[in-house]
Amino acid sequence: MAVTTEQAQLLHTAMKMREYEYKEDSDPLMIKYNLGDITKEEWQAARQAIKDKYPYPEGVDKTEALKKIDELFGEV
Repeated sequence: MAVTTEQAQLLHTAMKMREYEYKEDSDPLMIKYNLGDITKEEWQAARQAIKDKYPYPEGVDKTEALKKIDELFGEV
């Protein structure tokens, strides 16, 4: 099934929001985990919370959606 523009935009938005939140919230916890200051489970819970907050649209092929975004808007 072909990916619609709306589906491609939803996927791209979720990817960018996850990227931002990982940098702001999860990555600092990864450093704390690597230093032994928190547990792996605490770090992974933060990552999962971000994935839950910004889910990818169901049934959308990521590669196809990103190709459509590239076609519409150029390389992003």
